[in-house]
Amino acid sequence: MLQTVEGVIDADGNVRLLEPLRVTKETRAIVTLLEENNGSSEEDGNSKRLLALLKSPKFADRKSYSAEKIEAQIEEAKNSWE
Repeated sequence: MLQTVEGVIDADGNVRLLEPLRVTKETRAIVTLLEENNGSSEEDGNSKRLLALLKSPKFADRKSYSAEKIEAQIEEAKNSWE
């Protein structure tokens, strides 16, 4: 079962979990480092760039395809693998 638990890693690499976690044996884990917010607005960093993209003429004028066209392209790709 996958489980997500928030934690903090200090400068020496020590991990401190911010909530209880019980394991019955040695268990593998994946650690993802998150950007610190430091009180900055949500529009800083990636959020700001994403909002700019969504508001841009380039995004508004992007080419779009119907569901049928996308399905046909997927089917064509699947058939090319055989």
